[in-house]
Amino acid sequence: MAKTKAGPVVYVDDTDVQTLFRALGKVNADLRKDSNAQLRVAAKECANELAMLLKMNVIGSPAPQTKLVAASVKVKSDRTPVVQVGGTKKVGRAYKSRKGGTRRAPAGQLLWGVEYGDKHGRFAGRNPDGHWIKPTVKQFAETGAIPKYKAAVVRILNDAGVL
Repeated sequence: MAKTKAGPVVYVDDTDVQTLFRALGKVNADLRKDSNAQLRVAAKECANELAMLLKMNVIGSPAPQTKLVAASVKVKSDRTPVVQVGGTKKVGRAYKSRKGGTRRAPAGQLLWGVEYGDKHGRFAGRNPDGHWIKPTVKQFAETGAIPKYKAAVVRILNDAGVL
């Protein structure tokens, strides 16, 4: 998990797909554009399923702030399935700032506590296996959504004559 301005970022191993991207780089431009468009469609379908699961599984999470963070879930367009959770979207009710005025917390600042909990009682209890995102992604992987994406990749490779 990497830290960015918007909050923590989780990267998934995509070495299998990187081989496809390198192979597509060697074919003619028209075929590459068509293949990339097909990949984006397949990835978006897969990512939409994950985003839907994340929003549905809010109910099972013990942290009350999970619902706030779930409002920030969105699908990004890419050749691989990408779902963004957290970020700079302001969520929750406003609180008084020490610097004056009122502010709302960015979803990315709540993400770590919602997923892994804390010892101070602000979120759910500590859980190194995750309360919401990790179990949902594991469930998602078991439902066959990732094999659907891989099947689309194989179909694209067959159509392109690479396989």
